[in-house]
Amino acid sequence: MQGELTRLCVIGDSSSVHVQRWVQHFSKGFEVIVVSTSCVPVPGVRTEPIFATGSKLRKLVRVLQLRKLVKQFSPDIVHGHYLTLGGFYSSLSGGRHIVGSAWGSDIYSDPQRSFTERRILKFVLRRYELVFAGSKDAESKLRELGYKGPVAIVRFGVDANMFRRTSAHGQKEFRIFHLRHCSEVYNPLVILEGFRRALPSMPDAYLYMLESGNQIAQMHQRVESDPELKAHVRFINWVPYDKVPALYNSMDMAISLPTTDSVAASVLESMASELPLIVSDIPNMRELIEDGLTGYLSRIDPGDVATKLREAFANRVGLGEMGKRERDRVLDPSRQATWEANMKVAEEAYASLLQGGDRG
Repeated sequence: MQGELTRLCVIGDSSSVHVQRWVQHFSKGFEVIVVSTSCVPVPGVRTEPIFATGSKLRKLVRVLQLRKLVKQFSPDIVHGHYLTLGGFYSSLSGGRHIVGSAWGSDIYSDPQRSFTERRILKFVLRRYELVFAGSKDAESKLRELGYKGPVAIVRFGVDANMFRRTSAHGQKEFRIFHLRHCSEVYNPLVILEGFRRALPSMPDAYLYMLESGNQIAQMHQRVESDPELKAHVRFINWVPYDKVPALYNSMDMAISLPTTDSVAASVLESMASELPLIVSDIPNMRELIEDGLTGYLSRIDPGDVATKLREAFANRVGLGEMGKRERDRVLDPSRQATWEANMKVAEEAYASLLQGGDRG
């Protein structure tokens, strides 16, 4: 029936927790199929790894296979995640209604680094009937890029029942967790240098970094070359999603310093877990963090990072109260930070699109 969603085709990386959560939510009430860029199945949902490449290479030769599948499945909506990958394929799918989700790098950094990415993004933006963006700033960026259609602000919100403060780690050491991979866009070398400068004021502090990312080799080299860093920096592997709350509970604070970003799920998870944060002083983070009240805003500069680390360490007795204020902000319905609040907006946006009827 027009105006009602019955079948949904999602195109994206099925190994992504964000895609899995989205798909599993909508599969509770609708028939859903995932066309994936990886071979990882989504539990309980039909997954077709048509574009499983292990990289961002576009497999245009497989678009005919996609179009055949879409024609057979006849979805009400084809929804591509990450505009220049899953979104690109969705725009070629032949689906009745084409929708995309901007994740951050696909609109903030990829188009600036590559002429091809810019061309792809401009192409897909002309074909979307609806785009989901994670923040008001991301919506503004879409407008700058020429998109004129409807935008729904939908974040990969947090499950506040899953992510919560349940215990302290019980150790004397002060643990700082870098939330993101050691990749250039997240400025791990800046964080490492800021931590090095702050260490004389934080004798019991330890920095935990993820053992992944395109700058991980440089990170190891830098740490190995400095005995003090070697004693205070620990590289760890990421844990399965259901183990992440325990990881957050083992830390005293977190840091995320991307050059560009949407409203990252990991930041919301940290806030819900009452884990105080140091984040980049960029528009999307200012929507969540008020400097000195619900966390700390830092320039992408080692000196400023060191200053914020010293301030947080000096105030470590008060970090618990800061964490409670963070969680209160997540639970505030007007902030649209929980998973439930965002899925309600997504459902309403789908319904509004379908009520408009078919294209053309």
